[in-house]
Amino acid sequence: MRRFKVLMAVLVMALTMGCASLSKNKETPKEVKKKVDVVQRLANNIPLYPKFKYQPDKSFFFESNGVKAGVMVFQGKSKVGDMVNFYKQEMPGYGWTLVSAYQYSNQALLDFTAPDKTCQISVEEKPFNTILTIRTGTKEPETYTK
Repeated sequence: MRRFKVLMAVLVMALTMGCASLSKNKETPKEVKKKVDVVQRLANNIPLYPKFKYQPDKSFFFESNGVKAGVMVFQGKSKVGDMVNFYKQEMPGYGWTLVSAYQYSNQALLDFTAPDKTCQISVEEKPFNTILTIRTGTKEPETYTK
């Protein structure tokens, strides 16, 4: 009987802690708008892989005095090769040129350049999901005015 009471107490604590953490993750309308703005801004310059969800807690975007830089992380499920082919086909339509590509097993790294910016796309396929990380930023002015 004592084991049952201890088990019930642990179960109740686990459930209430889980519920408490769920309530902390609610986003305010301002946070939702900011998240949507970042994704929309990115989508104007870089194609977004279909059905991947933006991970704002693992991402950031910085803009100041003409300098823009960001790391946007997305999560979904796809094969690395399919994603590599998608970005190799789609990025030129957004004004990007492939500089280098590396693919090994469940990982890939693609580097692209445009006249005034760079982009690095990394993909890592894990057992239960795939992580897509897009790093982008403006080039130093002297590197694209020559």
